[in-house]
Amino acid sequence: MKKYWTASILAAVMALSACGTSSNGGSSGSSPSASGSASPAPSSGSPSAAPVNVTVLKVAQNAVPNPPFSSLNEKNIMEGYTVEYLKLLDERLPEIKFEYEQIAREAMLVGVETGKYDLAANFYYRNPEREAKYLFGQTEYGYSLNALIVKDSRNDIHSLDDMRGKKLTPMSPSTGLRTLVVDYNKKNTDNPILFNDIDAVTDAESVQWVAKGTYDAYLTNKTVFDNVNAQLKLPLKIATFVSKEPIWVLFNKNKSAVATRFDEVTKEMIKDGTLPALSVKWFGIDMFQSLETVNKPYQFK
Repeated sequence: MKKYWTASILAAVMALSACGTSSNGGSSGSSPSASGSASPAPSSGSPSAAPVNVTVLKVAQNAVPNPPFSSLNEKNIMEGYTVEYLKLLDERLPEIKFEYEQIAREAMLVGVETGKYDLAANFYYRNPEREAKYLFGQTEYGYSLNALIVKDSRNDIHSLDDMRGKKLTPMSPSTGLRTLVVDYNKKNTDNPILFNDIDAVTDAESVQWVAKGTYDAYLTNKTVFDNVNAQLKLPLKIATFVSKEPIWVLFNKNKSAVATRFDEVTKEMIKDGTLPALSVKWFGIDMFQSLETVNKPYQFK
């Protein structure tokens, strides 16, 4: 009887002990809290470290290929300079996670303005009209390199000055590069660059006119020329780069804190050589160098 009583007491003590362990959450995070969400588990490497609060940003990507900034590769995966730039930001900003949606270019702009998307990165220039609708950071993530395209056999054009009295291909009044030529001619009225306005013209038409000798040169972005001539394979070349136009990420107006963090990390990646190396990988040129340095390989072509 004494043994039976002792055994009963021990059993009761063990039962009470087990109940106490359960009520203190001894399963370490495997059980949901009263609200239904699990508490964040501390890192096993540093138990005292507070978990990082991650903000999800909705990023609008251009569905239309625009190599080498962005395009689908043979595995149907987005790649390019802008794509890798965003990946690098994602890696260096642990408090931010990107969610991408590929849509039309026009829809990207409307979506960022209305707040459907937090940002868009797609070879954007900065102008007063866009600044009224979108938030820009303070640090560009790259440049558009604008060049004069000439026949392979020509060696007489190395700058805009060499185009005075010569003919550029016709230009649409809405193109930003037309402004560059107009401003140049205002300073050189005695012997301006010759060009005509045209309502609509394709890049393919422009390079074909130069190849036939109808016009002396075509002023365009290096990327545009590379893409169109990869298809047409005309005997043309870049004579010289005439300007560098910064390209920007567009943010929704309410994302000033995000824009500030982008600026900080982008400056770091320029300073540590990450973005210059990325530029060489995708463009064959370090676009972050001065225009004079960028032009050196073309000086005697």
